[in-house]
Amino acid sequence: MMHITAKLHGTLRKYLPAGSTVNATVVDIPDGATVAEVISQLNIPPGRATMIVSGNEQLEPTSVLRDGQELSLFPPLAGG
Repeated sequence: MMHITAKLHGTLRKYLPAGSTVNATVVDIPDGATVAEVISQLNIPPGRATMIVSGNEQLEPTSVLRDGQELSLFPPLAGG
């Protein structure tokens, strides 16, 4: 099992489980799991987390995670 810290920003915060600290939660997932599996486990609907960042790297839903990794998930951004 791996432990991934997921930080949810903006409108995604409503998907944080009860007991989460500020905007983050720890997700336990099987070894070799992907970003999409974390998103699914948090019950975030498809297409709602459009930017996924870990450190200085932007990830895709198919990116394989490693134990202890920290993800920042952002909703679609609008503006102009």
